Amino acid sequence: MSNATLVNQKLQEVHLINKLDKAGQVQLDSSVSLNVNFSSDGSRCIGKLHQTLRDKEQAGGKFTMSVDLVGVFSCTGATTDDVKRQIHQEVYDQLFPFMQAQCSALAGSSGIPGLMLRKLEMDPNNISVGKNGPSDRNPDGGPKLTLL
Repeated sequence: MSNATLVNQKLQEVHLINKLDKAGQVQLDSSVSLNVNFSSDGSRCIGKLHQTLRDKEQAGGKFTMSVDLVGVFSCTGATTDDVKRQIHQEVYDQLFPFMQAQCSALAGSSGIPGLMLRKLEMDPNNISVGKNGPSDRNPDGGPKLTLL
């Protein structure tokens, strides 16, 4: 049973540097982070998925891609830490295909075709649920907005 339903998603921020000067394969380092903020009643949440890719071998950062994707979700039962951990996983599972599409399109447009991201397997024990209570800010620090 799913506890999170994607209502809306948007590409929030993109940074791309491609100063590679020759054709060939590129070895990339990848990092991913996901923050999920819940409404006080547990009926909605906002997930911000951040993906960064950097070249491993080129000194000076010849290739860097950083993408922020935000999704708004309706939730059911997001009142306990266990359910919030499950929703955290569901948010990632639902945002990942959009992130894959964006990163692949950006890489292809910059001359690096065939980029595929590796989907993470999340361990619920490694998901931290904040104890700070509800926030009046979005994950990016800006004020909360109603997305229709």
